[in-house]
Amino acid sequence: MVPDVPAAMVSNQFFDEFTDKVRVKPIPWEGFSRAGLVSSDELRQLKEFQQRQQQQPKKEGGESLSEYVSLLVGLSERLSSLDALQYLLVMLDDLVDGDAQACEQLARDTPSGAFGRAMFRCMERKDDYLGLKAAKILAGVVVGQGLAGFDFARLYAALSRYLASELTSVVDVAVQVMQSVLRVGRARTVLFDECPGCVGRLVDVLRRTVVGGRAPRGVVAVPQTQYEVVFCLWLLTFEAAVAAQLNRTYDVIPLMVEIARAAVKEKVIRIIVATWCNMLRLAGDANVANMLVAHVPACLQTLATGRSLKDQDLRSDVAELAEALAGHSGAMSTWDEYLTELASGKLQWSPAHRSEAFWKMHVRRMDEDNHRVVRLLAEVLAAPAADETALAVACHDLAQYVRLNPDGKRFVARVGAKARVMALMTSEFPEVRYEALMCVQQIMLNAWRN
Repeated sequence: MVPDVPAAMVSNQFFDEFTDKVRVKPIPWEGFSRAGLVSSDELRQLKEFQQRQQQQPKKEGGESLSEYVSLLVGLSERLSSLDALQYLLVMLDDLVDGDAQACEQLARDTPSGAFGRAMFRCMERKDDYLGLKAAKILAGVVVGQGLAGFDFARLYAALSRYLASELTSVVDVAVQVMQSVLRVGRARTVLFDECPGCVGRLVDVLRRTVVGGRAPRGVVAVPQTQYEVVFCLWLLTFEAAVAAQLNRTYDVIPLMVEIARAAVKEKVIRIIVATWCNMLRLAGDANVANMLVAHVPACLQTLATGRSLKDQDLRSDVAELAEALAGHSGAMSTWDEYLTELASGKLQWSPAHRSEAFWKMHVRRMDEDNHRVVRLLAEVLAAPAADETALAVACHDLAQYVRLNPDGKRFVARVGAKARVMALMTSEFPEVRYEALMCVQQIMLNAWRN
């Protein structure tokens, strides 16, 4: 069940402090009126709204000010002054947060009306605060009123720009807005299916939290950013189709293992384990192999025995997930483990690769199913995103195949791996160069060694 995440929950010190400054900044409304930008009736209503707002505290259940929604939206759609637009959006945000009638009125006008136009117009301005405020207001209305037919792709296009910002507060607020939007089922499928660039930037924010020993660009505080981004991934995994494709597309399981091992905050571990549980429960066939290759069982063992977890539910989840994965790994032979690792595309220097006995026992099995293993190794060599370790291991494995199989050279050439290995002899990575050279050496040797 998807959790009850508050609509458009945003907590950011810089964002809040800037909002307080906007509230008290003088706006020349009389000047706008004299210039014909604001009518005398609108000016009167605006002063009346300000007076009534000051007379009552901002809280749920107070006197509704929904009658001023059209005024604020209309001015937001028409005015160009940045100061005025920031002020109007702060007032609208107050209404969305604390006035149910105002929120309902905005929802009726969201799909193609003035409200939607005004908010997207603000997001197109080159002002991060204004755009994020508009995104927060839209998220509050869309999620709070359950508008599943909303144009989520357009909202994600704006949020994607903010996720690429070098300003930490901008990234933080954008991630928090996404947390709220992803409560809606259709919002999750639209994000994953139609906005891969936005998901990629979200994962990139998470990846930046594990680079170096200090908070990198775009990260407010490493534990908090990790929690917020993984929270978004967790919400995505409530969709079975997304749970099946998430790691395959963005390689998030090894990243979460690295974060979980080093996490200081228990809430970060909790949300990672919850994400793994979703991925195993809703798309086990697609994720078991990836979890085993990424050493999730070992990570869970460390969490269970090496950490004093205070949350009883978390301890139970860790134990249940470890038991479920043990059922899969316990039935696997060394060859099965090798195939699992190869299928993931994330080759590592696991013991089998360096074992002479392993290769002598299983080299003939590499020709099964139309040389499936050889073809998979060739795919690793051709993969644009393959890291240097995977490339080095693939070259090494092909070298063992050629060394022990008299016909190996012919099959390696047939699947295109020979040319790729030869090209890797000039790789920028020393280990890849070495393993590629050893593989080419085996290819060029006479068959008498076999």
